[in-house]
Amino acid sequence: MEVIVNVKKAACKKAAFFIAYNQLLKSCNVYIFDAVIKEQIILSLVLLSGTMVYSYKKMFPDNPIQLAPDKQPAHILYQVNFEENNPFPSWLSTQTATPYAIQIVETPVYDGKKAARFELRDADPENNNGTRAEIAFPAENTSTPERWYAFAVFFPNDNYDFDNSDEVISQWHQGGKATPALCIRTKSGRIKLRIKAGIDKKEWVDLGGIEKNAWQYYVIHVKHSSGADGLVEIWRNGEQIVNHSGANMYDLSDGVFHAPNWKLGIYKADWNGSTVTKTNKRVLYFDAIKIGDAHASFADMKAETRKGH
Repeated sequence: MEVIVNVKKAACKKAAFFIAYNQLLKSCNVYIFDAVIKEQIILSLVLLSGTMVYSYKKMFPDNPIQLAPDKQPAHILYQVNFEENNPFPSWLSTQTATPYAIQIVETPVYDGKKAARFELRDADPENNNGTRAEIAFPAENTSTPERWYAFAVFFPNDNYDFDNSDEVISQWHQGGKATPALCIRTKSGRIKLRIKAGIDKKEWVDLGGIEKNAWQYYVIHVKHSSGADGLVEIWRNGEQIVNHSGANMYDLSDGVFHAPNWKLGIYKADWNGSTVTKTNKRVLYFDAIKIGDAHASFADMKAETRKGH
């Protein structure tokens, strides 16, 4: 696909340059009648446009990581640490409705000097069809991707009170106006992984109680599949806590659903409309976020030496 796109870009640039060049000659009362000369000019412009495409790729590399080339880790597709002057790269989507929904803070921090604070209130306006404060990564370009994910999360002692109504803090959304087939939720003081092998199927895996005022670092390996070859592995602070085989995404064959799209933050469906629950505010912190490709490993995703507080 990339080659086709670049060829089309080169062809467009060739045509544009030829038209401009011909117009320039006409403005000087010079016209191109010789077909041989015209072909030579076109060939030169093709070579020139190819050079420009190459230069464009050098200036704007496909790898979206905002690090120096000699520091880019192998097999890491995306990395967000909120340390840059622009903490939200152009490829990262924010889904918020208020100015306080996502803020960059200097404490608490997992690694480096900054982290992201997410806040959601029950009276917040809905956005993207729900009450949410989330970041979303680019959609997958393959139907059954295998990916590695990692993030640090901090539940503060205040503003994350007990509630028997759940909220999503990590999800792999597939559209289709359906709840995600794979997501991590909190409810009644516990963290749970929910896996749906189909619309009418549901399986819960308890990940343990919510630990307040302490960073937790998760590494998640997923072979996204609607078949028996699906796999979900989760490590928390270096210890494996989940090894689940089987379907973990909706079938894509009927065109209703798209490939999983990873989102992090807070989404509370029970606050949609005018509904209320036992609490009215949720605050979470995230840091050290990564996505690795199918060739990544646990070693690629593990947390760096902590420098934060």
